Amino acid sequence: MISRAQRLSGRRHPGRNRAPVHGGGATDEFLGMGRVEQLVLRGDGLTTTSLEILTGDRINVIVDGHWRLTVPDHGAAVPSTSTMHFDLDSPDVEEYLAMGLLELEASAGDLLLIRDVLLVGSANRRVHGSAEVVALLDGLPARVAQALATTDQPIGRLLRDNGVQVTRELQRWGLLPAGRQAARLGEGLTAGSRVPARTYLMRLTSTGKPLALLTERFAPHVFR
Repeated sequence: MISRAQRLSGRRHPGRNRAPVHGGGATDEFLGMGRVEQLVLRGDGLTTTSLEILTGDRINVIVDGHWRLTVPDHGAAVPSTSTMHFDLDSPDVEEYLAMGLLELEASAGDLLLIRDVLLVGSANRRVHGSAEVVALLDGLPARVAQALATTDQPIGRLLRDNGVQVTRELQRWGLLPAGRQAARLGEGLTAGSRVPARTYLMRLTSTGKPLALLTERFAPHVFR
């Protein structure tokens, strides 16, 4: 019998394997990817800090979408009835459920938080980046989980400010599809347009347990 996780795995990565992670030193061999892009995408620094250095502007985190999802025992996944940023235009539930099961090792009854985030300059309100966050709320310290679910604070700073040590496992990086927020990342961009981006998994350092999966995309103008 094929398990639910296996069926969702095929949905998450239909007909292909995960893009490889390039290791080694910085290089000029990646078409369209300079060394600054590689430093940001492959580095372990906070994304908001990197953007503030590159743009010279203070970065505000704007939560554009906020959904909670309880992992079901079986059958179709049903979003929670939370009124917090919940709407009928939420992303594909099955895809995010697959991320929770396969990447975050979630179990039935666990609560996932899905965030669509825009990284916006405070001076001119220009969008410099976006992020998709899938977090296992049950794996986070209570104060962090509460703040993540009720405020616009970025997860990296929340963890740092609360003394939670995490490791980041880079899963892929490069020029990736711009996704749902394409039009906000640059004029003329579509969901299939390629922009500098990375996906990484956050793990709790003390236990190795996965906490969150993040995909961050950067507006092309940031590196010009």
